[in-house]
Amino acid sequence: MTESFSFLEIIHRALAQTVGPMSAYEIWKLAEKKKWEMDPPGKMPWITIAAQIYVDIKKEPYSMFLQVSKRPRRFVLSEWGEAVDRMISKINSIVLEKENTPIKERELHPTLVKFVFTHPHFKAYTKTIYHEISSKTTKGKNRWLHPDLVGVRFNFIKYTEETVTLQKLMAVADCYLFSFELKVNLHFGNLRQAFFQAVSNSSWANEGYLAAVNIEEDPDLMDELARLSQAFGIGIIKLNPTKPEESEILFQSNSKIDLDFATIDRLAEDNKNFRDFLKNIAADVKLGKVKSLYDPRE
Repeated sequence: MTESFSFLEIIHRALAQTVGPMSAYEIWKLAEKKKWEMDPPGKMPWITIAAQIYVDIKKEPYSMFLQVSKRPRRFVLSEWGEAVDRMISKINSIVLEKENTPIKERELHPTLVKFVFTHPHFKAYTKTIYHEISSKTTKGKNRWLHPDLVGVRFNFIKYTEETVTLQKLMAVADCYLFSFELKVNLHFGNLRQAFFQAVSNSSWANEGYLAAVNIEEDPDLMDELARLSQAFGIGIIKLNPTKPEESEILFQSNSKIDLDFATIDRLAEDNKNFRDFLKNIAADVKLGKVKSLYDPRE
């Protein structure tokens, strides 16, 4: 019989093995890798882990844990004593270095491109939409109209020729469309603007996603993300910029059967990148093979 651990036991074991600061999400990923059973894990166990840590920290000065950084929020064992001060100093120097070399959103495009091409849910070819080449219009008219990336999954790639032929006879769509809004950081300070930007510029697609690298590991933020995702159907992706294959879908987007062709037409009229994207899809569907140029996946 597999031994089951409490959340506090999982947290303590993870920190003791790593001997270094960890976020709630990192603790959960280690527990998952080590196959430590917890009962019950829930849909978002890292949120429960963070909540358990904060409850324990309120016991100060008797808490088992100390928070040593804010973004991301990382924790250590208070029993480490003086070593904690050295860790805090090291973390502060790393944070300062990162702040002096900020990541730009467009630098993350290759990460998202690779992730959605390799992930089994997407298997999508993507194209970057450059906002600056869009038609110049009245100020504010096209605000939040353009997604950062668009993607397409072709049915003929995963199905046999006979199945695709049957789909066509039954008027089933030959492709499935995705929209992606990309952010470096996601926290309460920018949550609503980022989220509703994703809502606004993904209405035309089968699925819409908001992707970010640094998602603040605040239980209240995660609860709000879960609520907004369920209410508006936008999925959330946590990107790993150094290991794209380890990026994750935190919340799945709701799938829409019908496309918004009025918005698709407006995007095509306004932006050459999107217009070329549609031309590529039409050419590849007609040919039954992917021959068009999409974003590089390596």
